[in-house]
Amino acid sequence: MFPTDEPHYTLSITNHQTGKMLRVEMIDLPFSSRSYRLRINGDWAKKRPVASKTAVMQQLRAWWVAH
Repeated sequence: MFPTDEPHYTLSITNHQTGKMLRVEMIDLPFSSRSYRLRINGDWAKKRPVASKTAVMQQLRAWWVAH
């Protein structure tokens, strides 16, 4: 089975005061069960194109605290 651009996981966070939204989609990589290709708000991630669920959650926590 080959991976597609269909996300395995999707995380959406909305700031209801400003209306800004962050949507992270995690797409399976071939032959890897612990890493995912990332798409942020519809565009492929540039700074960190591949990450694990743990790395994504750590980055989300940092973004959440900063905003």
